[in-house]
Amino acid sequence: MVMLDDGSYFFERWKMGVSMRTTLSVLSRFLFVVIGIILLSAFVGMFTINGIHLEWNVFIQNIMDIVMSLIFPDRLIILGPTQFEYSIFLNFWDYYLYSLTIFLSALFISFVIGLFITYFTILLPKKLIHHISKIVSLLESLPDLFIIMIIQFTVIYYLNVTGDLLFPVAGSSRTKTYFLPIIALSLIPAFMIYRINLHLVNEEWEKSYVELARSKGHNKTFIFFNHVLRNITPSLFSHSKMIVLYLLSSMVIFEKILKIYLIFTFIITYPIPNVIAFTLIMFFVPVFVLYAIITNLIEKQTGKRLEW
Repeated sequence: MVMLDDGSYFFERWKMGVSMRTTLSVLSRFLFVVIGIILLSAFVGMFTINGIHLEWNVFIQNIMDIVMSLIFPDRLIILGPTQFEYSIFLNFWDYYLYSLTIFLSALFISFVIGLFITYFTILLPKKLIHHISKIVSLLESLPDLFIIMIIQFTVIYYLNVTGDLLFPVAGSSRTKTYFLPIIALSLIPAFMIYRINLHLVNEEWEKSYVELARSKGHNKTFIFFNHVLRNITPSLFSHSKMIVLYLLSSMVIFEKILKIYLIFTFIITYPIPNVIAFTLIMFFVPVFVLYAIITNLIEKQTGKRLEW
């Protein structure tokens, strides 16, 4: 009994040590990215309308200004059209929350669409799956502008035929449009996720545990959602960084095409080092927290340690 207690004690100590190392690893990743954003913003601040100032003292001064602004947010001051100074927070939250809603919604929808297209594909005959994969690869190569134009023309055609506007096809400084940016932003990532999913599922489908599940009479739906999906989740998660980067780069393009006002418009309007750093860090924090939560959930479900 004493040996069992000692063993339990050392096991609990080991779990605490692992938990502490994991926490420190997560915090170190967070600080590494924040420092990278600060250095990048300080470097961008060396390029002004008055010329390029590639000097160490300018770079160091920008870093100091950024750090002090993060410690004391009341120093985050921007100039209005009349050169009047006012706090960044007067209109920052509108840009921020709108951008975060568009980004997270598109990310979620792209994964859901990619997952269910994969599921319906595996129910089809193998010959048909091959043709569908080719079609999806073709769709994945389409430019974002082409997809937006197709959606806009469809909405306009429906408006001309029925007289009803399904949803706004562009935004403005006063009105926000959600449906078109979210759908247009999520389509290409959905095809990318589908292609990755299908490759991972095909690899899993040849493994012995799938054959064992089939021999027990389980159908494809049961095997996919109870076994295969859990096993491919770590690999899919490792590819998700590529999807996130694609969404961020596409948001810059969509802002101009759809005339929507997201955080990149805010940064371009106020290209001040401390404003750039604060905006990027604020956008990074919820994405990082989401990744940390999902990582923890996947590790608990699969027992595999993820690197991200």
